[in-house]
Amino acid sequence: MIDLYRWMTVAALCTFCVCSNAAEQAALEREQLLELVSGKTALCRKEKDQSLCANWFAGDGVLQQVMQDDDGRKQGRWFVDDQARLCILWDGKLKPLCFAVFAQPDGSYNLLKNDRHITTITGFEDGKTLRW
Repeated sequence: MIDLYRWMTVAALCTFCVCSNAAEQAALEREQLLELVSGKTALCRKEKDQSLCANWFAGDGVLQQVMQDDDGRKQGRWFVDDQARLCILWDGKLKPLCFAVFAQPDGSYNLLKNDRHITTITGFEDGKTLRW
C-alpha cells in the first residue's frame, strides 16, 4: 500500500511540474514576432488535418499561402496586434485570425488561438520561396 501511495505522489508531482512548465512558457513578444516572420516563408502544418502549407510574410504586410495537397492559394494581410498576437486577415474576410506564438525546444513554433493549438510552423526560409 505504501508503494502505491508513493507512486501516486510521484505521478501527481510529475504532472504538476509538466503543467507548471507549460503555463510558465511565454508567448513571443511583438518585436520577436516581427523578426521571426517578416520577409520570410514559413513552412507550416495545420493540426486539424496535418495538411502542409507555405506562407510568405512580406515585409509590407502582404501574405500569400500555398497548400501542398491541392496547390490551393490564398492571399491576405498579416500584422501583429496590440496583444502581441500574429494576425492574418484573408482577402474577402472581415475578421482576422490571431494567434499567440510559442517557441518549442525542437525549433518549431506552435500557433494557438483561444488556447487551442491550430498550426505549427516547422521552419523558415529567407525570402519568398513558396513551393508546390
